[in-house]
Amino acid sequence: MKNLQIVLCLLACLCVASVVPIAVFFQYYCLIPIAGAFGFYIAMFAVKRASTHKPEKPSFMKSDEENARIHASQEHDKDE
Repeated sequence: MKNLQIVLCLLACLCVASVVPIAVFFQYYCLIPIAGAFGFYIAMFAVKRASTHKPEKPSFMKSDEENARIHASQEHDKDE
């Protein structure tokens, strides 16, 4: 997932870098790479958000075994 974030960031940077040459020759067509850069930027943060996981919390709706497992994994994470 980290590689995909880097690729999307580089694509967004390339789109931003291409805006000036396109604007010089084709005027309003420079809006296309601006939209592309914005799209890659949003995709990069969507991938980042999807790759991070939220820690599971104990709940009264879960069985005692599940809550014990969750509590044990949280203690293990604190040790690291």
